[in-house]
Amino acid sequence: MSGQAPFRLGLVIRSTAYAQRSTRTQLDVALLAASVDFDLRLYFLGAAVLQLTARGDMAAAQLPAGYRAWASLPGLFEHAGLVAFAEPEWLNRLHKNGLQSCLPVQASTASDMRQDWFECDKLLTL
Repeated sequence: MSGQAPFRLGLVIRSTAYAQRSTRTQLDVALLAASVDFDLRLYFLGAAVLQLTARGDMAAAQLPAGYRAWASLPGLFEHAGLVAFAEPEWLNRLHKNGLQSCLPVQASTASDMRQDWFECDKLLTL
């Protein structure tokens, strides 16, 4: 077994929750990264963090009923890492509205997220 660090993939997620089909593409890329044991960094910019709430119309997102969406990621990351970031003002909005995130999310300013991007082997904007 190699002592080499796992490949780190960063995903910059900008679209709002259930707003377009691309939200499913973002999730598909994240699930693929999880299945090959990549370390995964998720950067939710602005209202995109709303994708992590349990609220939303699954049919509008073209997801099957009962689909766990982003909540399915932690179970796939037994050996690799998963870190999610969102802007503090948007996390505060979630909490003020009584919404819970399905993933643990770290508060990080947009400029701090950009700094963290340099730690990624590959960065995709979705």
